[in-house]
Amino acid sequence: MLKIAVTATPSQARGAPLLLRGDLAGTFRQAAELGCQGVELHLRRAEDVDGRLVRRLAADYALGIPTLGTGMAATLDGLTLADPDPAVRAKAVERVRGHIELAAEVGSAVTIGSVSGRLAGRVPRSQALECLGEVCRAAAPLGVTVLIEPLNRYENDYINTLADAVAVIAEVGAPNLKLLADTFHMNIEEVDLAASLVAAGPSIGHVHLADSNRQAPGRGHLDFKPVIEALARIGYQGWLSFEVLPLPDPARAIRDGLATVRACEELSR
Repeated sequence: MLKIAVTATPSQARGAPLLLRGDLAGTFRQAAELGCQGVELHLRRAEDVDGRLVRRLAADYALGIPTLGTGMAATLDGLTLADPDPAVRAKAVERVRGHIELAAEVGSAVTIGSVSGRLAGRVPRSQALECLGEVCRAAAPLGVTVLIEPLNRYENDYINTLADAVAVIAEVGAPNLKLLADTFHMNIEEVDLAASLVAAGPSIGHVHLADSNRQAPGRGHLDFKPVIEALARIGYQGWLSFEVLPLPDPARAIRDGLATVRACEELSR
């Protein structure tokens, strides 16, 4: 059975595609009660949570923590690896370092998505990738995996497809750098979702499932059966996280997403 995690944050994060918000104890309890196996935490700063509390809650509810999201550093504080100002790039790397240290404590990976930023002709691609390499080098001694997430063309201008990310992984050359495939972005950028997953194969370290409207799987028009079949074909045994809007409400979104994924699993057997 595929391992399903839900996205969560201790803040309100208005408009973000995150399901559970606020009190961490309530978040972990609800995730477990609804039948999930993990909680993917999204944090503005690593200090927003107590690592000891996160570890205790994960143990109490038998939940994994697949990765820590860093996107709020970009969306709320304007920190990206592609900023033309070297001081801002350095602050972005330093902010992510905090996430890396927390990830080592709670046993998770760290995601680089929105924090990749946009080049917009202001900074060479090589400079942004050097910052990504610096992040990977900081994470390696702590045993932390870094996940690079391709975003759609409206949010990023240099890592849009899974093939783009695979090329970046090769260029950076860090053994702890993996690919995060997100079906919402893939629906915009990929010609064939299943084929792109198969082509990316062993580079894939994490998967976000979201429907065409950024709601839970089954609440839009994406067909998730080929996606699940493609993951089975490449022998993927990692996490699937619902990075989706909490609509019509978090519990209903989680139930609908789980029902869709489990039905696809059954059909793919």
